[in-house]
Amino acid sequence: MDPLVHLRRNFIKVDESIKFKNTTTHEIYKIIRSLKSKDSHGYDGISTRILKLSAPYIVPHPLISIINRILLSGIFPDRLKYSEVKPLFKSGNASDLVNYRPVSLLTSFSKIIEKLIYQKFYHFFEQQNILVKEQHGFRIKNYPRRQLRSPFLITF
Repeated sequence: MDPLVHLRRNFIKVDESIKFKNTTTHEIYKIIRSLKSKDSHGYDGISTRILKLSAPYIVPHPLISIINRILLSGIFPDRLKYSEVKPLFKSGNASDLVNYRPVSLLTSFSKIIEKLIYQKFYHFFEQQNILVKEQHGFRIKNYPRRQLRSPFLITF
């Protein structure tokens, strides 16, 4: 099916606005558990390893309240958009700057909120049947075998 035809048919059914429900402590704990335990951190100095250790103390009240306010207002706080950019050595001569690539270190809290918003958008798109089956990128449980069966497979 032509993707544009699919969108025209299905966008008629879509609600005009997306209203996210409040999140639960279970959702937040699940996201925190899914983060890799690392010692690297953003400008706030809180690594995912520390976040996982402190989760039982911060998720039930302060974190869940902040996240639900973000979802309700639809505004992602500017302070959580900041990242710390550090050079990461690739290979070769360490004194040559071309042998480094920039790495952005986000805060652990922004990673949690980003994952939660992704999940909520994805659920909305699936529920409203917005994504066509030929849409393979960033899909949950989308195995490469499905792409091989797609009529839109282009080879060079």
